[in-house]
Amino acid sequence: MTPRTAILSYALGTGHKRVGDILSKELSALGHECEHRPLEEWVPWDYDLLFRHGYLLLVLHVQPVWEAMYRSPYFTKKENLAFPIMRPRAWRRFGETGLGEFDMVVATQYNGMEIAADWKKFTRKPLRLAAIITDYDIYPLWARPEVDLFLVPHEDLIEPLIKLGVPKEKVRAPGLPIAPVFQEAQDPAAAKAALGLDASSPTALVFGGGFGAGPMEACVEAALESEGWQVIAVCGLNEKLRKKLLPLAQERSGKLRVLGYRTDIPALMAASDVIVTKGGGLSLTEALYSGARVVAMPSLPGQERANIAFMRSHGWIEPCESPSELTGLLQEGPHARRQLSLPPAPAKNAALFLDQLARN
Repeated sequence: MTPRTAILSYALGTGHKRVGDILSKELSALGHECEHRPLEEWVPWDYDLLFRHGYLLLVLHVQPVWEAMYRSPYFTKKENLAFPIMRPRAWRRFGETGLGEFDMVVATQYNGMEIAADWKKFTRKPLRLAAIITDYDIYPLWARPEVDLFLVPHEDLIEPLIKLGVPKEKVRAPGLPIAPVFQEAQDPAAAKAALGLDASSPTALVFGGGFGAGPMEACVEAALESEGWQVIAVCGLNEKLRKKLLPLAQERSGKLRVLGYRTDIPALMAASDVIVTKGGGLSLTEALYSGARVVAMPSLPGQERANIAFMRSHGWIEPCESPSELTGLLQEGPHARRQLSLPPAPAKNAALFLDQLARN
């Protein structure tokens, strides 16, 4: 039997898609026929306008409103977030695209899970459904009874799901599925040499995820105020930010390197003594596996701040409440690389749990 597996992501950031791509590769290696179906390619236009574009508008431009919504009992306890008129159109569209014919659907983001759960509930057709929670916060809306398997990034997140009524046997904690390359041992000195960096100077990597989000410009300027440090700024797809930082790089030649979208993030992390990044679950987790000191820049409300709070409580990261604090943090000097007790091979183990679900 060759399981047919559909993976649903949603472009609310680059992390959900990256996790989908990683799991698709791992499941294909286990003999699955995988298709990655991002929601933005098939959901009704008004659904996409409300949830994707509306979300991005709130988190980027009206952050207090998003924070209030994220914490509001109305939203956290409401079973179905979609407006009543959109909800049936979304799950019917799920069926029209043939997604209901797959053996298993794996959702890396809430909206995909909700649509698949609605389809399963209202059609009463068999469908194995798995939810991949990519943040270190359990939002009550995830706890849908139609989900057969929840994969969470840490064992401390199992109990919160159980308290929401999810049976314990439905929850596993393989870790957040990051690309295996982030777990490969790398020599920091060799990584610096390969990038043409000064081996005798500490290096700070300022990285705002795939979109170059967060107060990166202010963080770069603050990092440059720390004597002796060289700074790498990865702007991702944020071309406006990259162009804005280029004059500063020319002014501080040899101290600041400004980069656009990169595919060699593991090498850049290996070469860095401190990684300053946003509060996305995937970005922070990738940085932790590098063994470098991790500082979380001021981040978006809601799930990003929840990620930072969780990791801070475990002693994994240092939060930076404002960019100006970064100067002082770097002046403490580079720390020895840490050995954290992080889950081994999280992507492979997540795929094994999913394979078991698909074949049972």
